[in-house]
Amino acid sequence: MYSKSQTTNFLIFLFALISLSLHLIGLNNYGIHRDEFLHIALGNHPAAGYMEVPPFIAWVARFSVTFFGDSAFAIRIIPTIFAALIVLTAGFIVKEIGGKHFAITLYGLAISLSPAFLATGYLLQPVVFDQFWWVLTYFLLIKYTYTRQTKYLLLLGPVIGLGLLTKYAILFVVIAIIAGLLLSAQRKILLKRQLYIAALIALLIFVPNVIWQYLHHWPVLTHMKELTETQLVHNTIEGLIKAQLISNGTALLLWVPGLLLLFFHKSLAQLRWVGFSYFLLLVLLIYFKGKPYYAFGIYPVVFAISAYAIEQTTKHLNTSLKYSIAFLLLLPNVIFMPMSIPILPIYRAIAYFKSMHLDGFLYWGDGEKHEITQDYGDMLGWDEITTLTAKAYTRIPEHQRNATTIFAENYGEAGAIDHLGKKYKLPPVVSLSSSFTLWAPERIAYQYIIYVDDKGQVEKIKPAYAKAELIGTVSDKLALEYNTKIWLLTAPKADINPIYQSSLKEKRQ
Repeated sequence: MYSKSQTTNFLIFLFALISLSLHLIGLNNYGIHRDEFLHIALGNHPAAGYMEVPPFIAWVARFSVTFFGDSAFAIRIIPTIFAALIVLTAGFIVKEIGGKHFAITLYGLAISLSPAFLATGYLLQPVVFDQFWWVLTYFLLIKYTYTRQTKYLLLLGPVIGLGLLTKYAILFVVIAIIAGLLLSAQRKILLKRQLYIAALIALLIFVPNVIWQYLHHWPVLTHMKELTETQLVHNTIEGLIKAQLISNGTALLLWVPGLLLLFFHKSLAQLRWVGFSYFLLLVLLIYFKGKPYYAFGIYPVVFAISAYAIEQTTKHLNTSLKYSIAFLLLLPNVIFMPMSIPILPIYRAIAYFKSMHLDGFLYWGDGEKHEITQDYGDMLGWDEITTLTAKAYTRIPEHQRNATTIFAENYGEAGAIDHLGKKYKLPPVVSLSSSFTLWAPERIAYQYIIYVDDKGQVEKIKPAYAKAELIGTVSDKLALEYNTKIWLLTAPKADINPIYQSSLKEKRQ
């Protein structure tokens, strides 16, 4: 016979395995995402920092390609494992605070089927790693709250340090936690010497990235300014709150009452700082116009505590009835699964979206409704772009190919051609988009330019060439890159390097 503790552990690992399995199903469908191509490129150019992200994602990308391969499945193995680790870690929060089998089941169903966590838990992006560090931070603080063992406070140092090397957004939750503790009876934790030792450890881990930012004139500030002007400015309070309410689907029926119970149920008094930190986090994101998904890392913790709170308030109800209601309320999230992970062939997915009337998920950044989600649109069209680029390259006499530059307007195109173009033996792509600017050459060969054009910028260069030949256009209407054109510019009338160098200087400032 298994002990209750062993059965609880089994349930926790079971839901982590379910998360892992669900993500594995769709890992190799559709193709590599635009952002994943960027992160692979970062991994090919090791550094202590980059324009848009700290270096952790580059380390993961480099490791994945080296040891697992360069397919979509291979590069997504580690993110998928970390998604399962999130489920596992928050599951042990349920156990630590006294949750039994029903609480574990409630939590496990909520997190494993959450549309938000299914969607962010498999791509080679910093998001899933960022969420893991958030959950682990709460886990360590909760462990200390219940055990008073200071080793858990010390472990916060490397966890937050690695979090800072993953995504700067962890600062939001650190500030929210500190403020939440100050507002609660657990404020004495902030007086512990081990907490300041941990802060020093985190700072030491983070210092190389700070030095890199300083030496490169703080590109993160330039990136944040651009992000604010082009994307964050459009974020609203209503949009952020609405996203929090709908992103986890029917798990709303767990975490909203659970969050309320956190403030009123006496058995959760020592965890009220978690509730305060949740609301303070939202205030910070509203003030800084953060993207809604920035808050997602706190929800596994909220799910865990909510599941325990619901278990405590329903312990006198019939067990079969409780489990039946839990499954009835949380299993409907399965409906959203094809929106979150690419488990269906693309055209079957389109038919499914139409049949289920899931129009709200099909609006892209351009404000228009499309046939698929934007994430899926970002996974399509790359093979066609690379093939057309290779076609242009074969048009150039072999003995003159060393006088050729492939220029791409955005990091997705540049990363895709670099990654997928290896089989065509294409030269490295030049781009002034995102971190590609960091390793862009000071001068480019200009006798032949293969120009990947998605915004019409090629028109600025065309006058410098006697001949501009359109090689092809991306024909996949489902792709975000639909209608991107590949040009071959030949017979230059003048050196275009002054124009290029001016743009490069501007980008690096």
